[in-house]
Amino acid sequence: MEKNRKYTVWLTDQGGRAFMGKPDEPESRWLVYGEHVEDEPNIGFWLQVEYVEQTTAMGEPKLFKVGPPVCLILWTHVITIQRQGEKFQGAKVTEYKH
Repeated sequence: MEKNRKYTVWLTDQGGRAFMGKPDEPESRWLVYGEHVEDEPNIGFWLQVEYVEQTTAMGEPKLFKVGPPVCLILWTHVITIQRQGEKFQGAKVTEYKH
């Protein structure tokens, strides 16, 4: 991950509830959006969090702010990470077999 670049981080349900300190929340999709600050080797990474989004199966997304905004995201809680601000022009899939 690159410092000062924005990322969307998708967390496991258990990881999202632990991160937000809400263990009794219903099963949800969790994403954290923010700017990478620095890595914490073998543990995770620090993110300047702009917001956290929680979406339940049949519900509307809920947005949350966190404080303090610089938070440690544990690798064990991460499903995937999307780098923001990139445009992939001319990208194409070749030799895809299903």
